[in-house]
Amino acid sequence: MGPAHTARATLFRLLPVALLATLTLALFGCAESSTPAANAVPVARIQRHSGALNSLMKKAKEAPPDKVLTMELEFANHDQAELDRLMAEVEDPHSKRYHQWLDPKEVHARFGESQDQFNAVLQWLQAQGLAVTDQNYGSNEDYIRFTGTVAQVDKAFQVHIMQPEFELYVPREDPFMPAQFSGVVARINGLDNVGFREVESR
Repeated sequence: MGPAHTARATLFRLLPVALLATLTLALFGCAESSTPAANAVPVARIQRHSGALNSLMKKAKEAPPDKVLTMELEFANHDQAELDRLMAEVEDPHSKRYHQWLDPKEVHARFGESQDQFNAVLQWLQAQGLAVTDQNYGSNEDYIRFTGTVAQVDKAFQVHIMQPEFELYVPREDPFMPAQFSGVVARINGLDNVGFREVESR
């Protein structure tokens, strides 16, 4: 469960997780926009690539272009300050809203992406040649799951997927998407497998 998912789920007694998710979203959410070339479409940074393998990146080789990656796109909350305030009230014994939990659909309607925004992201992914395998809209767990080759991912998100070590892969650059998705997309899981490797090695 990622930043957008956990922030909504805390309204069901998961406040500590939500606070962590809020911090993560602040670090990784779409915030920076740029125009790489005069005639290019404005883009926004989606998240920071992992720096866990920076010491090995100088000797890293590019991942095979036909390697298939399995990814999941998570959606961001809008009006995060109001959502944080509401979560605090729900958990505050002195608040009139104490333990007045909201239905996931209510939370989504108030803080989630619109159907048009969801569809726009979906259509953009498909236009990049990425294959959508699953999707969910209208709850506290909105996502789009998709697959694509390294070559497709590199082109779509303006990155180079590298292999710093055997069986590891990580983007050399921060991923970007069109600026219209700034504040709509929270992050994309699966652009690297560093986090999974770190968990397994503990």
